[in-house]
Amino acid sequence: MNPSEPQPTVPTAPSTATRPLALLVETAGAPWMLLAFLARLPVAMLPLTVLVSGQVLTGSFAAAGLLVGALSLGGVIGAPLVGALADRIGHRRTLVVITVPGALGILGLISLFFWTAPLGVALALAAIVGASNAQVGPLARAAWSTRFARHADARHRVEVAMGYETVADEVSYVAGPVLGATLAAVVSPVVALSVTLVLLVCGQLGFALLNPSDHTRVAPIGRRLTRPGLLAPWIAVAASVGLVFGSVQASVTASLAETAPGFTGVVYAFVGIGSATSGMLTHKLARWSLPDRVIGAGILLALAGGLLVAASLLTGGPLLHAGALALACLAVGLCVAPLLVSSYAAHRE
Repeated sequence: MNPSEPQPTVPTAPSTATRPLALLVETAGAPWMLLAFLARLPVAMLPLTVLVSGQVLTGSFAAAGLLVGALSLGGVIGAPLVGALADRIGHRRTLVVITVPGALGILGLISLFFWTAPLGVALALAAIVGASNAQVGPLARAAWSTRFARHADARHRVEVAMGYETVADEVSYVAGPVLGATLAAVVSPVVALSVTLVLLVCGQLGFALLNPSDHTRVAPIGRRLTRPGLLAPWIAVAASVGLVFGSVQASVTASLAETAPGFTGVVYAFVGIGSATSGMLTHKLARWSLPDRVIGAGILLALAGGLLVAASLLTGGPLLHAGALALACLAVGLCVAPLLVSSYAAHRE
């Protein structure tokens, strides 16, 4: 080789081990990551916001709980439809299309504070809002996989991105309830719903604008997913956890309604804090089998529910009451992540 000739240079990839966040920012851009986070906040804000708003609107926690149930049921129905739409027309178009019914549904809920309507109308609007969940988290995860697909160390880069996505999800589910419930209880439900609406429209449309345009089609998987033996246990666990979330939201809101309504979002946020903490430590449970983890976490979750009942019955000052509820919510959250993660891993096996 002639030393006088210029030698070819081999580009070196950034080290994901030393600067993972910088790698993600360089790959996707800070605006895209910020909008992907902001677009998640409405989903995290809505359950408690709708619960507090429904109680103010109807004067009944039972009716407010029905509204949250309709919101969740709409999400169950809408999630696979949104996923199928994303596979068919691409992520960008899906985000734009699904923003329209979501925004109209929230506007409808706001209008109920100015015009009287039957409870059925409110339930239908809540269901529409739930079904219009744009599934920003899953779409962001898919976008990372697409961005890194051509890299030699794609798997490691995707793992870094998924770690960030987990943190983004947990932070949104801590910040969202605090923001939504505090605005609804301290300012007004109309303001809370309006802020949710602004975040939904700006976040989702901005995320869509910066999202890579794709029209990837995937092979149908319905036949594999409809095997009852695979789905039944996972559906049962997911439904149980959903019941826990709904019960905790309703009980915390009702318990603090008279003494410290402004603390509702802050107290409920401890569920997210506990879930985030235990989620990061779940891998340390590898010495136990997945069924043992699911059963153990389920038993502990039931005990944590008992702590929540006891905390709700505690008499004392508002701060003592709120503090006891926060600790009980933390205990519930600590049990949720191991239960969900272990159940999902068992389902995958």
